[in-house]
Amino acid sequence: MACKEEKIPAIDFGKADLRPGTPQWESTKTQLVQALEECGCFEAIYDSKLPPQVQESMFAIAKEIFEYPTETKLKNASTKPLHGYFGRTPDLPSYESLCITDMLHPGNVESFANIFWPQGNPDFCNEVRSYTKRLVELDEMMKRMVLESLGVENYIDEFLKSSQYFLRFSHYEAAKGENTKNKLRPHTDGTFLAIIAQNQVNGLQLMKKDGEWMEVNIAPNSFIVMAGDCFMAWTNGRIHSPVHKVATDENIDRYSIPFSSIPKLGHIVEAPKELVNEEHPLLFKPFEILNLFGFFTSSAASGSGVSAFKTYCGA
Repeated sequence: MACKEEKIPAIDFGKADLRPGTPQWESTKTQLVQALEECGCFEAIYDSKLPPQVQESMFAIAKEIFEYPTETKLKNASTKPLHGYFGRTPDLPSYESLCITDMLHPGNVESFANIFWPQGNPDFCNEVRSYTKRLVELDEMMKRMVLESLGVENYIDEFLKSSQYFLRFSHYEAAKGENTKNKLRPHTDGTFLAIIAQNQVNGLQLMKKDGEWMEVNIAPNSFIVMAGDCFMAWTNGRIHSPVHKVATDENIDRYSIPFSSIPKLGHIVEAPKELVNEEHPLLFKPFEILNLFGFFTSSAASGSGVSAFKTYCGA
């Protein structure tokens, strides 16, 4: 199916007076919730908080760490599904990614840095922490707006405390040969929200609710914000978790840096009772994130394709 060039909604989160209760807050909240309900994805403008040179520096870091040999990158290991290094499988020979899990846990950024710089790299750690601090602020602002809009403000503190954060560096090697595309198959994300930076090499495609694919193109230094399955489940389907994929035939490497919030390990994702009624019957059974990730990496999930989440916990 042909991929249309359309613009996703763009929302500015860098306004100086963007505080709860202000007209700017209410206006931005309306735009945010509409975008997440209808599209599940939008462009976030945040350059007043994270200027262009910050993203440029993060992509320089990404390029540097992917130049290390595979045996070094494999030390970013984990026994947990969808954690740690992922790379160059027969299905995805040109894709690899590295992951810092549970970003706010003391020592985790340093442990990742020590893989590549055994003597430590305080500059790297400080830069990553400064970058992600601003993205945590954006993530929490957006979640607060959604819960306010749904009338469940009493859950805000509990909901924010239930999140942990992942920073993933992703690398798509330049396509080689004519009519060659690097691809990441259609899927949804098992997250609350993902805030994605990309190095001006497009390739992300989004499936609209009518089943048509559209290119996701954003301005330099903006971010792509995408809702995931966990947020869709918690809101009992009010928020849309879109199917998306990556396909690029560019002759230069593509880098992206998704910053994702997921439920803390052991936390049960369940829609609040206020969001379940006759008009909105329960759509998803309660689940725990590691069990979900385990299903995503199982043969049962591969057989259910983009419906894996609904196959796993649909009510």
